[in-house]
Amino acid sequence: LHQFDYINQRLDDLADRIKPINARIAYQRPCWNRLVPQTDTVLDEILAKIGAERVPRTFDRENALCCGGVPRAHQRDELADELVDKNIDDMLSVNAAYCVFNCPFCMATLGQEVVERGLMPILVSDLVQTALGE
Repeated sequence: LHQFDYINQRLDDLADRIKPINARIAYQRPCWNRLVPQTDTVLDEILAKIGAERVPRTFDRENALCCGGVPRAHQRDELADELVDKNIDDMLSVNAAYCVFNCPFCMATLGQEVVERGLMPILVSDLVQTALGE
């Protein structure tokens, strides 16, 4: 059972506890997600249930870019910097309040830069917990 499927099902059970977030979010789709694109649909259901709007961006869904972590690990800093800038500029261009991650590596790569540019980095699971008042 994928984490998103579990969260989605639990939100049905806890529907009376949800306090809508009412925020625009940018999702940093991890590279591995290209292998299971159906998780995007489940994530959209989760976000709808918690009142978060996944704003359409240039570099999301099938057009998602790497966070830049892998090129940085291979000492390709120029490429990594370009990917980081493209991702964050794209998020800012749609007035997102949160940069939402499901991959800890993506969050470690982009988290500090996201904060410095005015977005709140958060894991999907933590965003859901916020909507549940936890």
